[in-house]
Amino acid sequence: MSFLLKLLGQDGPENSISADEERFWINSASVMTSSGARVSADTALRVSTAWACTRLISETVAMLPHIVYKRMSNGGKERANDHPLYDILHDQPNKRQTSFEFTDMLQMHALLRGSGYAKIISGPRGPVDKLIPVHPDRVLDVEEVDDDTLRYKILDRGGQVNTYLDDEIFELRGLSLDGVKTVSVMTYARESFGLSIAAENFGAKLFRNYSRPGGFLKHPGHLSTEAQDRLREQTERQVSGENLHRLGILEEGMEYQQVTLSPEDSQMLQTREFQAEDVCRWWRVPPHMVGLTSKATSWGSGIEELSRGFVAYVLMPWLVRWQQTISKDLIIATEQYFVEFLTEALLRGDIEKRYNAYNIGRTGGWLASNDIRRFENMNPIPGGDDDYLTALNMKRSLDSNGNPNSGNAHYQQIVQESAARVVRKEVAAMTRAAERKDNDWYSAVDEFCKSHVEFVAQTMCIPFVTAILFVESGRKELTDKGPMVLAGWANRRTSELIRLSLED
Repeated sequence: MSFLLKLLGQDGPENSISADEERFWINSASVMTSSGARVSADTALRVSTAWACTRLISETVAMLPHIVYKRMSNGGKERANDHPLYDILHDQPNKRQTSFEFTDMLQMHALLRGSGYAKIISGPRGPVDKLIPVHPDRVLDVEEVDDDTLRYKILDRGGQVNTYLDDEIFELRGLSLDGVKTVSVMTYARESFGLSIAAENFGAKLFRNYSRPGGFLKHPGHLSTEAQDRLREQTERQVSGENLHRLGILEEGMEYQQVTLSPEDSQMLQTREFQAEDVCRWWRVPPHMVGLTSKATSWGSGIEELSRGFVAYVLMPWLVRWQQTISKDLIIATEQYFVEFLTEALLRGDIEKRYNAYNIGRTGGWLASNDIRRFENMNPIPGGDDDYLTALNMKRSLDSNGNPNSGNAHYQQIVQESAARVVRKEVAAMTRAAERKDNDWYSAVDEFCKSHVEFVAQTMCIPFVTAILFVESGRKELTDKGPMVLAGWANRRTSELIRLSLED
């Protein structure tokens, strides 16, 4: 006999219900916890911290634009404004909802119930014309058909259970332990949320009694049951409700003994604060982001540092889930199109830091005018896409003989000093190797050359391949001729390195 039928006291075959129907009704109901509070995905939102955490994540994800991009042959990307999915994801996935409302709702479903669902409806705009949301409580079961296919049983609005394959359902999936069904936070967090609700209920009842617990009437003699009931009723009528704090009179030597129980004695405030932090842990939200400022954060003190930490450790996993799910379920030509969420607005620093960073990129030659204007949400200017700057002292030019032009003496000096630095390191390392007692010259040469390539490339600002050619030529000469080759090494190697760097 199923659990629901036991609950209803019905076990006959004429009253039987399917396992799917039983699962639907059980999951829709709240569950009693050890603290005595009933907890479900909906009642959990009555906890202010749970509301704040889920709204923070879902609304932040929803406010970020979902942009469809087209891959370019040069490795770049451009907005695919003409792609049918662009309007669906960026503006309106269905006639009832905006993109913000749709994303906000599915993200909340995934946070509280493990998954967010929507039906994929084809139409005039192609295989994906609309995305119609489905409440997770109406998804009765998710089954594995084969290694590549899932099947969903959904209770539609008319009360009929219909079956859909995974190419008809868009599912934003949270954590899954078997690759088929996702797990809900509520499944594991019920006791934690139940304790939060119980602490809140206790505080409400305590203050309903004006933070004053009950007490005892102490009588020197013995009272009958009828006398006790009459005395209790009379006393409560005189000093409760609107008569609270009014003067009462005790007769025949009776005394009133107050029960002292303050919120501090029961640690109610500390319990509620701890539970608020515990709720934050279930969604990995830093407490300071939802108003719990009593604890210091280790993410830094500036708004920029806090925003970066929140984006990196809380939002980014969900954004990656969204992007990969959209690519898997909605985009056909994934080798040509992809989706990204724009997070630049969340990662912006203050205006002075941004402008200093733009200045470094502009003068360094890797940012054009329109690159910066796009970061600041400004319109491009004519000719601003390729006006990259190059400092005069960084231009490489050779004369007809392959030597640096005499008119660029400053750059020539920089190259010579850098090359001399590289060769001095070689001479020092090989001299030490020649003086080693074990006299393992060849191993010392190979070990040095392995780590020397990166130093050459960084010091001379040349490609890695060029640095490998330079180091390999030196290694061959050292292993062929031995330590004797160090005589005259500095001049020859310096000239060779200058030549390679200028030819690059």
